[in-house]
Amino acid sequence: MNTKQGWAGFVDEILDRPVPMRREELEALSPGDRALNREARKQFMIRGSVVHTAQFKAIETEILRRLMLNRYKSHGKLGVIVSGEPNIGKTTTITQIARRFERRRRGIGAVGSNAIPVIYVSVPPSCTPKLMLGEFAHFLGLPERARYNTGELMNTIATLIGTCGTELIVVDEIHNLNQRYRQMAEASDTLKQLSEKCPGTFVYAGVNVEASGLLDGTRGRQISSRFQIMNLQKFPRTGKAKRSWADLLLAVEGSLGLLEQEPGAILRHERELHDVTGGIIGDLTSTLHMLAIDAIDSGAERLDLDVVFGTKPATAAAALA
Repeated sequence: MNTKQGWAGFVDEILDRPVPMRREELEALSPGDRALNREARKQFMIRGSVVHTAQFKAIETEILRRLMLNRYKSHGKLGVIVSGEPNIGKTTTITQIARRFERRRRGIGAVGSNAIPVIYVSVPPSCTPKLMLGEFAHFLGLPERARYNTGELMNTIATLIGTCGTELIVVDEIHNLNQRYRQMAEASDTLKQLSEKCPGTFVYAGVNVEASGLLDGTRGRQISSRFQIMNLQKFPRTGKAKRSWADLLLAVEGSLGLLEQEPGAILRHERELHDVTGGIIGDLTSTLHMLAIDAIDSGAERLDLDVVFGTKPATAAAALA
């Protein structure tokens, strides 16, 4: 997704949910069609299905609010920082929100043929100002010029962003910018200068950003004053939050495409699944996707969590009690 062509392909991709069928209908297909069906279900499970949690919707709402406000601001534009521990779903969240935004803009005819509504870049380790700008140049497809100085590159990128009508700029791996190191602090300044030179709302995402050093010192306080920090949290399994965990399990279960999975059966093992994943959505989906792929390939067509956890299953009603 770090090039305009790759990002466009991500935005354009539409994976339709395979038509549900019974086992006997699958077995009636030719061997080739059965194989195609299995691959289509696995592909949709992993790439075509995204669970829009309450946290996802809250972050999307905040980003859209700031996008609207920034259309009328000439300086001091506002942004959003999405923070959380590894595998909590930060990159999935921001890229899916950006994808949905671009598809909506296209849908209302607000995007021209040469427009680039969204830019997605990642901060490289040991980042310098020129390396940071190089990520933008790479996304935009600018030819490499060894003699470009930082100021020239900055102005060229800012001009191109304005010409292409970019509205949303996503900067991932922002935790790589630690203000305690001079070159990284200067790279952070470069992002700030770029935001003032071009239109577009910046969204940062990174691991435990509050403790990364990005928000330290005077520079960090300036970022904090303009960016709303949105923390992606683990799903707890206590009190009223237990219902949200159950809803997440049901949503993921429904996306697996297993022909003989009893709807709601996953709730019999909601405690064990929470124990092994810690309530982290990325760990949960990875675990269930691997089990579902095994079930499709083996022909079992259901999650055998009784065997996985070696436990006697509770009823779904008891699990929610």
